[in-house]
Amino acid sequence: MDNLFRLKRNQVKLAAKLLARAFENNPVCIAFFPDPTKRVKQNYHLMKNSIRYCMRFGEVYTTSPKLEGIALWQLEDSREEQQDKPISLSINWFNFVLAVALGKSLEKVRSVYDYVYKTHFTLVPSRHWYFFVIGVDPNFQGKGFASSLIKPMLARIDKEQLRCYLDTNNEKNVGLYQHFGFKVLKKYQIPGTNVINWSMSRENPL
Repeated sequence: MDNLFRLKRNQVKLAAKLLARAFENNPVCIAFFPDPTKRVKQNYHLMKNSIRYCMRFGEVYTTSPKLEGIALWQLEDSREEQQDKPISLSINWFNFVLAVALGKSLEKVRSVYDYVYKTHFTLVPSRHWYFFVIGVDPNFQGKGFASSLIKPMLARIDKEQLRCYLDTNNEKNVGLYQHFGFKVLKKYQIPGTNVINWSMSRENPL
């Protein structure tokens, strides 16, 4: 895709640091890691594993070799074909290294992701793209890098005639995603937290 770069393996740590900073004040990350003095470091380990998972099972793009922004995408099969995936996630994603890095926070991370994941596939059981994560370095926010990451992929998804689904925990982002054609499917509070989640989907306009 024009103007996008596939993330390379030697960029994973830098990308994880970027996302750790970008999500420092994200509501769900605050729920995961309430201690602000440790949050960026814990975010780093969570994001590094998320990036590696998406590089293996999805696609990860950046805006340039300078890594101003990062976007993680996954092509999800139908619900019937996904039934074993939560187990796979637990084995491959929440691994021993992550367990050591996150400590007691791991169980909350696991329970939140399992609940959000199940809600996701209840709402969109057919084959679709999952817009998993997007983050822009705080030094480059407000300069159009988010749009640069989103527009080319949505154009590709339209050509593939598939839906696109995302979750956001930031009410300010709901309007942004609506601008790109997403609609709110469900708004709910994630059990065990004070976090509100917006489940959003974009139908193929073609």
